[in-house]
Amino acid sequence: MDLARLKLLRDAAKRGKYAPLHDFLVERFLLQSTEKEWKTTFQEIEGILGFRLPNSARIHRPWWANQAQAGGHSHALAWEMAGWRTAEVNLGAETLAFRRE
Repeated sequence: MDLARLKLLRDAAKRGKYAPLHDFLVERFLLQSTEKEWKTTFQEIEGILGFRLPNSARIHRPWWANQAQAGGHSHALAWEMAGWRTAEVNLGAETLAFRRE
């Protein structure tokens, strides 16, 4: 990926609506650098963000899709630019895992 584009994507992740999640995931890696996976709940993510996730996050699995740095969605940028990817999304239980890339 072009370095200028990557910088733009990282800057967008740091300033966007989902920046608190980005910052949390960056700090989580720095504090626990050997951790490769973080299992969490939608409720815990909402606590980090300070607002409720949109209904689409609860009913559409693609909301949690990784964008492969395509820059399509601000929420996916938040975790991807922090070096994490989503996995094991369970909409019924409202749980998922983030894994280090």
